Amino acid sequence: MRRHDGIEVLAIFIVGIFLVSGCGTNKLEAYHPDKVPTRQVKVGDVTISYREYGKGYPLMMLMGLSGTMDLWDPNFINELSKNNRIIMFDYRGIGKTDSGSKPITMKQYADDTSGLMDALKITRANVLGWSLGTYVAQEFALAYPEKTSKIVLYAADFGGEKAIMPTQQVIDAMTDQSGSPQDREHRSMVTLFPAGWLENPGNQEYLKEVFGKYKDTPTGEAVKKQFEVWKSWQGTYDRLPQVKNMTLLIAGASDINTPWQNTPLMFERLPNAWMTLIKGGGHGVMFQQPTEMANVINGFLE
Repeated sequence: MRRHDGIEVLAIFIVGIFLVSGCGTNKLEAYHPDKVPTRQVKVGDVTISYREYGKGYPLMMLMGLSGTMDLWDPNFINELSKNNRIIMFDYRGIGKTDSGSKPITMKQYADDTSGLMDALKITRANVLGWSLGTYVAQEFALAYPEKTSKIVLYAADFGGEKAIMPTQQVIDAMTDQSGSPQDREHRSMVTLFPAGWLENPGNQEYLKEVFGKYKDTPTGEAVKKQFEVWKSWQGTYDRLPQVKNMTLLIAGASDINTPWQNTPLMFERLPNAWMTLIKGGGHGVMFQQPTEMANVINGFLE
């Protein structure tokens, strides 16, 4: 056992598992979405909106279901940007990116990622996906191995019938667009964070500060279409062993949105994988432990 930035890390090197424990968040630092220019570039049939932040080796950031690039935790991005040139963008049909003319599929999201790299003259990059973004990352690595360096899969599963799915109650909470914005936010929070963590007044204040800046939320119709993309994806269970890249699997050990039990299943399928479970972390663990989580990822990407 060793200490790392004030948190305990249990390392079982035989299977590459780390258990990170810690709590609390810090005051927002340098990165603010509204202060970083949003740019647009034509990629085939679609105009993609994106932002760049930080310097270093390129890191393509792939957002989760119903999120825009505004949703990344500011402290998480700030810490990652110390070592990486971060490229965040909105998927087609989401946020500030138009829908284009092609059918929206998980593979198309991966193709758009490749096209964005071409437009920015990036020949090879590390890839970080969160939740649905991990599906895009898997499709990208399989379709474009020559463009893929290291991979970080945060809250991942391999999709299809062999993945462990969230309960119907969680799915309903994730996709229900009825009621007021406050109603929708409450349903989302319950799936993102463990109840005990969410009850802490300091954590509530932090989330108000972060989510208060998240104004560019997708429409209900856009979320519905993206949910259909998620449901129709056949997954990568049989193809996953083809991904030879060094891959970090990282998840909250209390995640009910993408059940954390998927992480060790994926670990067994990937030839060159490391696995990290964050004690007390939910699906939104990057908001719970932004700095500590970013430090683990930065260490992996070095």
